[in-house]
Amino acid sequence: MPDNPLAVIVLAAGKGTRMKSVSAKVLHPLKGQPLLSFVLESLKPLQAERVLVVVGYQADAVKSRFAHENIECVLQEEQLGTGHAVQQAELVLKDFEGDVLVLCGDMPLVKSGTLLNLLDTHRKSFADCTLLVLKTTELKDFGRIVRDPQGQVIRIVENKDCDETEKTIDEYNAGIYCFNNCLLFKALSSLGNDNAQKEYYLTDTIQYMVNHQHKVVAEFTNDADEILGINTLDDLKRAEQIVKENPEQFRVPEPPRV
Repeated sequence: MPDNPLAVIVLAAGKGTRMKSVSAKVLHPLKGQPLLSFVLESLKPLQAERVLVVVGYQADAVKSRFAHENIECVLQEEQLGTGHAVQQAELVLKDFEGDVLVLCGDMPLVKSGTLLNLLDTHRKSFADCTLLVLKTTELKDFGRIVRDPQGQVIRIVENKDCDETEKTIDEYNAGIYCFNNCLLFKALSSLGNDNAQKEYYLTDTIQYMVNHQHKVVAEFTNDADEILGINTLDDLKRAEQIVKENPEQFRVPEPPRV
């Protein structure tokens, strides 16, 4: 298995309007620590060479809270979508050669083992992009994984853009990806915003990869809890309960030393 260098991009620029708070979403506390703390904790076993955090809303507050962490903050001045957020890291990673893991800073329950499995699959299969996929019969408001008749992933359709047939698909995008660094930014340069939200979707990079004959692989999870994104106070309460019921799985990060 190729042992490429690894960089990580954590998307943490959102305001989190539905949280009904003035705080940046990733600063909301779970068991006394910010959501982003849990994500950064899950990354430690991956031993990434670089960890970039894309900040935007209340950027200074996020930077200050995590000044003790070995991370690099990248500013997204306007929140124009996940694809646009990742684009902000291009100049910082222009000389980096290796794999890039992309995930969200509001997913505090993601497990290190899941991330390691994704990275392992990516490297063993010599993929250009590997995405985490949730297989479930439960209805979710996530993007759907569209495959061709041969079973190959060909694109992701965001939930708001799904037609009636696509809404019946039981494979969901978990929002965690591993890319070849060079191909990632080539794909991002092709993005448009002709969609329901008028945003630049990171998910559209999958179709670019497929159209240009790059290898796209799916790694499965059947645990919807670990990819729970905290978008509302109800989501936060649910995460609190999950951590309480599974203390051996979710270690609360240590607070920074003052």
